[in-house]
Amino acid sequence: MSKKDIREPKKRIEVNMKQIAEIFDVSIVTVSKALNDKDGVGDELREKIKQKAEELGYRVNIAARSLKTRKSYNIGILIANRYVESQESYYFSISSEIVKRLNTEGYSGIIEILLSEDEERLILPNMYNEQKVDGLIVLGQLEEDYLKKLETIDIPLLYMDFYVSFSNADSIVIDNFFSSYEVTHLLIEKGHERIGFVGNISSTSSIQDRFLGFYKALLENHLPLNNDYIISDRDGLGKLIDFNLPSNMPTAFVANCDQTAYKLIKKLKEGNYKVPEEVSVVSFDNSIFSTISEPQITTIDNNIKQMVETASKIIVKKIKNPKLTYGRIFIKGKTIIRDSTKIRLGNNL
Repeated sequence: MSKKDIREPKKRIEVNMKQIAEIFDVSIVTVSKALNDKDGVGDELREKIKQKAEELGYRVNIAARSLKTRKSYNIGILIANRYVESQESYYFSISSEIVKRLNTEGYSGIIEILLSEDEERLILPNMYNEQKVDGLIVLGQLEEDYLKKLETIDIPLLYMDFYVSFSNADSIVIDNFFSSYEVTHLLIEKGHERIGFVGNISSTSSIQDRFLGFYKALLENHLPLNNDYIISDRDGLGKLIDFNLPSNMPTAFVANCDQTAYKLIKKLKEGNYKVPEEVSVVSFDNSIFSTISEPQITTIDNNIKQMVETASKIIVKKIKNPKLTYGRIFIKGKTIIRDSTKIRLGNNL
């Protein structure tokens, strides 16, 4: 083999802040402020500098920055084991999106699964005890006592996809109430008057708000709430359980999530009910369960991209200024129409 046939590996082009500064005709200080989300740079220029830095492959030297600032530049993402028992878990997809988004903010995401026994014994996350994270995102509602314990930690805390009345912690949630109100109205507009709800309304704030939006739509249209049509899909700890269909069937169901809707449709088929010809089904999350179902499920898309982007920006800002508070932030969802709903013609049940 000749020397000409031996190809040297391509050298990685190192991009520094000086080169980025020259592109925008600004100072290195301005670039540094933009990349580190410090004051003194307009939002538009900040985003342009960040985008260009990412395009050019600029990477912050995390090790050097950590020594200088005494921060880890890691953010924890805590999820209860019961929410990720399935590989198709809704929270698995969200957590991976958070990790990717944090990377663009100059942070790494560390995911820790909270075991039920640790939650019960009020054991704080390992990543916190070992001082590996500068802030913590809690993804999915946990037991009240555990949340109260979490709120004693000395790093910024953010709740995602739930909120609790006793807490002052900032939280980001989809507007579950309005989304449920809207999707229930969709069923009513299709002629359904006997509508059920599938979900444990005592389990999480999200399910509770979805039930209340469902109930408001019934009230506005002078439709009765039949307790026989309210079906629990999980136990008090939030773990999914088997459930039975009511003997006197409604013509439509609002399921609190796609996974429950998927199980519901299977049960309806086992009971020889046709979906959507005899029973319509709507749900929430726009997860994989809504598309692998037959028929595919009409659902609420939770706008995960905006939720993740908002959560990532807020937790980073809170790390830089722990005194910042945001309260409860609602993200608007969007109805995705698929094949699990149909106009009701006459008394078909």
